[in-house]
Amino acid sequence: MRHKCLICFLILCPTMLVGWIGGWTRTMRTGHEAYSYGNYDAAQVAFQEATSQQPDSPIAHYNLGTVLYRMGKFSEAAQAFRESLTRHNGNIEKVPNQAHIYYNLGNAQFKRGDLRRAIEAYRHSLRLNPQDTDTQHNLALALQLAKQQEELAPQQKANKSAEPQPEPDDIGEAETLQLLERLSKNENRIRQKLLQQQRKSGLRRAKDW
Repeated sequence: MRHKCLICFLILCPTMLVGWIGGWTRTMRTGHEAYSYGNYDAAQVAFQEATSQQPDSPIAHYNLGTVLYRMGKFSEAAQAFRESLTRHNGNIEKVPNQAHIYYNLGNAQFKRGDLRRAIEAYRHSLRLNPQDTDTQHNLALALQLAKQQEELAPQQKANKSAEPQPEPDDIGEAETLQLLERLSKNENRIRQKLLQQQRKSGLRRAKDW
């Protein structure tokens, strides 16, 4: 899955920093440099500090989300992208681009297995930038996977119903819980296998600067 990692920030950074002074600018530069060298731990610390120094900055939250995504912390990344959107006034000229934020949010939601929210985010992104082929591709993939999961659900339900149902007096409460846990694991294993196959086969890779 292509990921618009820091594209807006990195391209426009020299212009944006004109006239900015103080610790926030230095912190953002520190995060930028650490990210460019692949030191994501240091970049995360820097951008988290930047969000503390300027909580209303959509850029700091966006860059934090990008780093967290690279680190595989998809739930935290999704939250950071939502924070960036909350602080974004919707102006198409504002940095970072709102369509990019929604796109990255969709990527993070997809990676964490939340297809419904991923689809929603991709659709928001396309409303703002209908020509984005990466978003079109990933939306189509998410919709396809969601459809396959829906088709798989009745089969999983039927398999669960076909399992032998012991009489209540035959097993204790602990054994009942163990049986339910095994059934849940089997169902999750099928779902995860399907997810992995789809991600490997069609997911676009990251788009770096």
